[in-house]
Amino acid sequence: MWGRWRRGRRDGGLAGIGVHAEGLSFVRVVREAQVPPRISVAEFRPYDGAAPDRVLARLVSDYDLKHQPCTTLLGEGEYRLLQTEAPDVKSEELRAALRWRIKDLIDFHVNDATLDVFDVPVQMPGRAALVYVVVGRNEAIRARADLMQNAGAALDIIDIPELAQRNLAQLLPEDREGVALLTLTEDGAFITITRDGALYLSRAITDASSALTDSRGFERLLLELQRSLDYFESSLRQSPITHVVVAPASARTEPLVAFLQGNLTQRVAPWEAGHYGDIETDGPVPDVCLLTLGAALRLDKVAL
Repeated sequence: MWGRWRRGRRDGGLAGIGVHAEGLSFVRVVREAQVPPRISVAEFRPYDGAAPDRVLARLVSDYDLKHQPCTTLLGEGEYRLLQTEAPDVKSEELRAALRWRIKDLIDFHVNDATLDVFDVPVQMPGRAALVYVVVGRNEAIRARADLMQNAGAALDIIDIPELAQRNLAQLLPEDREGVALLTLTEDGAFITITRDGALYLSRAITDASSALTDSRGFERLLLELQRSLDYFESSLRQSPITHVVVAPASARTEPLVAFLQGNLTQRVAPWEAGHYGDIETDGPVPDVCLLTLGAALRLDKVAL
């Protein structure tokens, strides 16, 4: 996403730092020529009463993150991800046109926002191309950049969870045919539909942590999945998705997986902890670090 702070090359890998209510998640992905990428560190560091900036400064010191390009993810309420038709304008006018189009779709003034845009990889005769617009609150972007830079971290890029989840989905063998990935976090849930590494659809579900506590919550997640799968097939005119994966795989999500298996025609499976495609790992990746891992897996040299 936003990469105005880029410092040096990150051919050797990227470190992801997630800021949570109770602590920091940290994942370092090391890339070297002629060998598979490797997850060298994956840990959750609780605040334990200390201020987040002090905990982050210690993390930077412990892992020499002043010289390691780092990424971080914005949180709930700090950005919006909107899908819309691409305006019929020149490429250099696209962001200005989109800024005007989405101004009434966000709950803060568009002049207080930073925009980025990426294509939805579908072509439908008679319809304009679709794009995703990422709208970040300037205040939130500045606050996160200040937090990282004041701690000494070599901030490279500020990303969003949906694109981190896209990177996770690429690790799944099901992604080649298309996969719906449902990830539960402490703030809510994310549903993405990807195929061959491309993000077609994303849906954020706020306050979904309580969805694991009663049948009504299960029904809500089922409905959101069904809506997403139907939109992908009918509105985007894509061949059906046959695989649904639920992350993280834990005792808390086991009942949800069983419920979805009994109510969806797609194959439903839990995320296989420790299985990261061709990526090697020096140890287990804590559940809370999954999206941070996705952020650290970013390969692109440009923002998206």
